[in-house]
Amino acid sequence: MSRGMSRRDCTTLMGLVAAIVAGAVIGVATAPRRTLTPPTAAGQPSFVPGFTVTAPPVQTPLPTFTPGPEPTATTGALPTDQLPQARFTAVSASGTSVTVLPVEVPPSSEYGVGLSGRRSLSGRGMLFYFPDGKGTSGFWMKNTHVDLDVAFIDTSMTVIAVLQMQADTETVHRPGVPYLAAIEAPRGYYAAAGIGAGARVEFLFDVDGLTRR
Repeated sequence: MSRGMSRRDCTTLMGLVAAIVAGAVIGVATAPRRTLTPPTAAGQPSFVPGFTVTAPPVQTPLPTFTPGPEPTATTGALPTDQLPQARFTAVSASGTSVTVLPVEVPPSSEYGVGLSGRRSLSGRGMLFYFPDGKGTSGFWMKNTHVDLDVAFIDTSMTVIAVLQMQADTETVHRPGVPYLAAIEAPRGYYAAAGIGAGARVEFLFDVDGLTRR
């Protein structure tokens, strides 16, 4: 039968326990903290496992400006049956033909716009008028999305040339001599009507009054 622990043994045991506890406390107090390491050479921080890093909020880009529709001449809003008319009279071996074409007559401030922005042109044309009879401007098809023909007219009201123009091109077309007016029409219109150099033209409206507005 064993006997109980002596007082000396108890004192020794208690001292050992106290030393163990003190060592544990000191170990906790002096344990190194986990920290972010300095940025790497690439400029990105390295992270110690166990940390959660919250990324900065994503910046939503500002909306970009979207251009509106291409500008078109104000006369494009007019119904075809309300447009003034130009009459062509062509004489050929097979006889005389008369053709009437409704035309938009834009103010001279819109000559630079012309028929640009159009994707169709049915049953109408556009008149450009130079009252001094010394027009020399060339015509091109930038931003005009439909093929056209253009007839140039001199001061004797006679067609001096009909030129074909292809959509969305920047080739400049001119007759090579001064002219009074130019009338653009859908591609093939003049050929189908038998209209070419030598055809006579009449404006069935007050062209001077209308173009001065």
